[in-house]
Amino acid sequence: MLNHYLQQALALYEKTDAILITDKNGFIEYSAMVDNNNFQNAQVTGKHILEVYPTLTEQTSTVMRVLKSGNPILDEEQKLINNKGKFIHILNSTFPIKVNHQIIGIINAAVFLDKASQNVQQNKVRVKRLYNLDDIITINEKLIQIKDKVKRIAATHSNILISGETGTGKEVFAQSIHSHSERAKGPFISQNCAAIPSTLLESLLFGTAKGSYTGAENRKGLFETANHGTLFLDEINSMDITLQSKILKVLEEKKVRKLGENRDIPIDVRIITAMNENPIEAIRTNKLREDLFYRICVVQINLPPLRERKDDIMLLTNYYIQKYNAEMGKGITGISDLVKDLFHQYHWPGNVRELKNIIESSFNVASSNLITMQDIPEFVFHRKFTENPLSPMIQTCSLPELVANYEKNILKTVIKESKNLVEAAKKLNISRQSLQYKLTKYNLFNE
Repeated sequence: MLNHYLQQALALYEKTDAILITDKNGFIEYSAMVDNNNFQNAQVTGKHILEVYPTLTEQTSTVMRVLKSGNPILDEEQKLINNKGKFIHILNSTFPIKVNHQIIGIINAAVFLDKASQNVQQNKVRVKRLYNLDDIITINEKLIQIKDKVKRIAATHSNILISGETGTGKEVFAQSIHSHSERAKGPFISQNCAAIPSTLLESLLFGTAKGSYTGAENRKGLFETANHGTLFLDEINSMDITLQSKILKVLEEKKVRKLGENRDIPIDVRIITAMNENPIEAIRTNKLREDLFYRICVVQINLPPLRERKDDIMLLTNYYIQKYNAEMGKGITGISDLVKDLFHQYHWPGNVRELKNIIESSFNVASSNLITMQDIPEFVFHRKFTENPLSPMIQTCSLPELVANYEKNILKTVIKESKNLVEAAKKLNISRQSLQYKLTKYNLFNE
């Protein structure tokens, strides 16, 4: 019976790259990937499909959907992150295995579409496309709910306001909304309103007619350029209040007039805006017009900071390690326990963007296959120990002393929770000799 289904699966494609078989509950009974033209055990037998691919849910997993419906799914494209943080882009076909009309499991055949995830040049090409929901890596329940919300929002034409701290991924969500909407074939235009002076921003948004001012030429504005697509205005709360009133007029009338022209141009544009502060506070401090707020905030999305989704920290860390291994041709396998502890205690003021940059920085200086404390940028320690500016230790210790105190406290904790030095060294992912050296250095043998 098993060989029969394997033959069917292998016959689906000229080259099948992976085979997976689960029982009726989604637990993997067989999994293999092609290596040198032979199927090699993927070593995930006994694990649940959602454990191996934590970014999947019962609604997005083809395995779980086929087990529930009993109907095969053919040629579904999926972008996954496995439990080791590796990005996988596949074309899936999933079939139920039935005995006496009862589903006893599934068989899944996959072809890798993104074999270039390990190729620097093709990886660069991939970055240029617009993001979609599959690019938002999370196992956090709150963010998963937001992704589900985005799917529903994308099907409408309402204007959207995305709020969240710097680095939480506001433009990623804006692009994802566009990518999953009916406007996906139209343009996606992005403009940071804080990056350009107000006088230039007006001509950039509305366009100019020749002769409207010295040197002016006929030029489309961003509203006209984004026609039948999406215009994303980031940091709209930094826009001059007078210009905000003109934006409001465009949204109400659905037409735009170039600077220096007397005729209006009809536009069909979905507006997505973003800000890195609470919109109500922005209204109170006169950074945002209240009437404009009601126009742009038909739907509001509030993105949580990374410190509120700590279950994603290691998932994202492993993802970026895989990413920079591919780009830099390195073989980093992970982070040390000390770094892991630091990451979970850190406040992450720069959120996901900061985590990404820290991993990239560490790749540039790492001397082994493991990212250790010495590879982490110094500003992380400075921020960690200065979160409370009244801390007396900050007033009396230099940065190296602060780092040493942090390492000393970690060593104390690990020693206390371990049976012996061998076990402690294993937890810290260092040699026993290195551990003994550190214990002597900090005089911990006498404590």
